[in-house]
Amino acid sequence: MGSDRKKIFLGVVAYGAVDPEILEDYMRLSFHCGRRMPEYDFFLGVKSKSEQFRARNAIVDAAMKVGADYLYMVDDDMLHDTDNNVGPTESYDIIAKLIAHKKDVCGALYYQRKSPHAAVLMRKVHDRGYRFLRDDEIEGKLQKVDVAGGGCLLINMKIFDKIKSPYFGPEFEFGTDIQLARSAYDAGFEVWADTSIELGHLRSEKVAVTSKNRHHSLLDTVPGEVRTQFTAGDIYGPLLADVLDYTGYKDIDDLGRHDNFLGVWDKADKTEEEVYEWYRRFPMERVARQYVFNTSYQFKADATMFILASVQDGQAADIMDYGCGIGITAFALAQRGHNVTAVDIAGTGTLEFLKWRAKKHNVRMKFIERTGGPVDYGTAAFDAVIAMDTFEHTPAWREELGNIAAHIKDGGALFANNAVLDDPAHPEHYELDKREFVSECVKGNLMPYNQITYVKKEMKCQEAQ
Repeated sequence: MGSDRKKIFLGVVAYGAVDPEILEDYMRLSFHCGRRMPEYDFFLGVKSKSEQFRARNAIVDAAMKVGADYLYMVDDDMLHDTDNNVGPTESYDIIAKLIAHKKDVCGALYYQRKSPHAAVLMRKVHDRGYRFLRDDEIEGKLQKVDVAGGGCLLINMKIFDKIKSPYFGPEFEFGTDIQLARSAYDAGFEVWADTSIELGHLRSEKVAVTSKNRHHSLLDTVPGEVRTQFTAGDIYGPLLADVLDYTGYKDIDDLGRHDNFLGVWDKADKTEEEVYEWYRRFPMERVARQYVFNTSYQFKADATMFILASVQDGQAADIMDYGCGIGITAFALAQRGHNVTAVDIAGTGTLEFLKWRAKKHNVRMKFIERTGGPVDYGTAAFDAVIAMDTFEHTPAWREELGNIAAHIKDGGALFANNAVLDDPAHPEHYELDKREFVSECVKGNLMPYNQITYVKKEMKCQEAQ
């Protein structure tokens, strides 16, 4: 007698060579399904993807042949467990969780392997156009979408009763995930995604892209020769020499000893002037701290190189470094002949260092010294504004951001890391929600390009890759 249990087909779309980490992950998924979901019968199919649409059609056909109720379709570069667990983990509960939602087509959250590492979830802009969801649109729960990434989908097989075969075609205009979503909607079904579930997307160098690390690949979008030029360029050696000269500290180890100076800082109920006065304290120690902080973390160095490589030479650009500190990026761009305006609190040791350094090396820069209230930029318009590690230091960050957005030229860019800031509990930081920051950028017509770049233009329609 046949089993009365519902049937789930695990369909893997694979190239010829699959990474061992993926093989282990899928073996553990299969073991979990057999052990933890005894109410279902499971079937497995692995189809080579010389052409993706053919492999997906073959998987659907195989699922039909066994009379599957559900098809769990997953690509050969998706990781369910990104934490390298050895024992059981809730990461493999994904199929049960997706089934429990009782949706016709339901995906999960994962990001593109290549920069800008957008979430592979899409919203329809018009009949032939789609765009990726922004970070602020990802709700961390079950949400309706127009397209869910085909790299991980649970599909109720009943939809194929109303969709014509072949279910997927060549990707001339739309990718296979968009094709499925369009066919499903035309047949009266909906597409959903549980964005509380996140999978890793394995890069070719065996690094799984997740929400925790996707901003670490900023240099992927910089052309190789430009990346080599700026990565090889030594901006930190001369900076160290100037920092030691200015502070009087002996060497880099001495800088490290003066880095930990803050003690207890309670920003609650402080007036703006009291906050400003706090940043004027410990002038030499703050210079030391900013050098150590900006050279000790790989992401900080990569972000600096990304910004430097993003600004083209040949014609002087108008650039503002807002909350410049010791102005590593601002100084380097000014050296290259760009028109740089550095903005920070008047009288701070870091701003005084930057002014001293520009004078020492005869580098032309403009300085705006804040003494309170919003900055009046007059009729100034900027090609790029750098605001790294800045907005979280002011309670009126929305007003500051709106003011800056109004002074960025069409096609210009804002560089800010608040969508990926990972230390909200720092005593100097005010509350700033990452998703809300992205939303406020969009209100100012600053559209996300990657996790630190917002371009002032309309969002273009895109297809998932």
